[in-house]
Amino acid sequence: MATRRRFLKIGAFAGTGACFLAKSGTWTRAATAIAGGSVHPASIDKFVMPLVVPPAMPRVSSDATTDYYSIGVRQFRQQILPSPLPRTTVWSYGSTSDAGTFNYPAFTIEARADRRVRVKWTNELLDSRRRYLPHPLAVDQTLHWANPGGGLAGRDSRGTDPTPYRGPVPIVPHLHGGHTTEESDGYPEAWYLPDATDIPADYARSGSWYDYFRGVSNATWGVDWQPGTATFTYLNDQRATTLWYHDHALGMTRLNVYMGAAGFYLIRGGASDLAPAELPGPAPVVGDPAGMRYYEIPIVIQGRRDSCRFRSFLQTGAQARATCHRSGIPNSSGTRSWSTEERGRI
Repeated sequence: MATRRRFLKIGAFAGTGACFLAKSGTWTRAATAIAGGSVHPASIDKFVMPLVVPPAMPRVSSDATTDYYSIGVRQFRQQILPSPLPRTTVWSYGSTSDAGTFNYPAFTIEARADRRVRVKWTNELLDSRRRYLPHPLAVDQTLHWANPGGGLAGRDSRGTDPTPYRGPVPIVPHLHGGHTTEESDGYPEAWYLPDATDIPADYARSGSWYDYFRGVSNATWGVDWQPGTATFTYLNDQRATTLWYHDHALGMTRLNVYMGAAGFYLIRGGASDLAPAELPGPAPVVGDPAGMRYYEIPIVIQGRRDSCRFRSFLQTGAQARATCHRSGIPNSSGTRSWSTEERGRI
């Protein structure tokens, strides 16, 4: 018989999406099923991986008013869980000219108050032969989402195909909390596909607002956008603060951020910033030597669960509906998706 303590313990694990076997064998499943099983929490050594302190993102150049960056999003494998467990497939951002800067979480963009930052964002979700990479997670096409396969007439709409989408991945970055003009906001319907060699001819290559904002960018800043890219200008006309950048594609933000497409964006300086001596330092800057010891450490917390194949896992709408039905949550006979979400404070 399950005790209250054991029930609460299982509930806590279920809340993070973990599955495990209780020592007594009484509780064999504590959360949703994952094909092939999930990684047993007790099998992962705790507090052995070094805490990641995101380095500063390198710039392309700077002038009297603006810092310039060229940042791409790529897929790669990184040692997230401790050895000897295998590396995990992740996405993240990095400098397009330096493969060594691609890391999860992404390097930090360091900005100054009232000084512009201009970023050329490139969708590099491609293989070595410039063919598109499908999403590692199951993309629910029955939601209102980017829907590139719908073509120009059907993009940015609710799809009808119940199978997971396996085509090229739409992205569009967004500066969360930033003061931005419309063309640089990362509007969900201004997404764009990678400039791949094998995109089907009937696919929409960009969202329904991409061309409009491309025109605004050209008229306002004299900056055009090439296929598979968008260039955003951030004015940073706000107080010193901690922001973050992440993907914002319509109906796919949760999936793309879950894969790791996120990083810090720190605005420093200005009248409201603290004096340097009032906060611990140093903070990372471009060109720091290896082994540099930092006392300003930004921390991002992301909950994940991995299958026994060490792949990040997230349910499709159909899987979630079936799970909710088994769990006693009202089931939907239509295409509406049930999904889990956690919120909390630290």
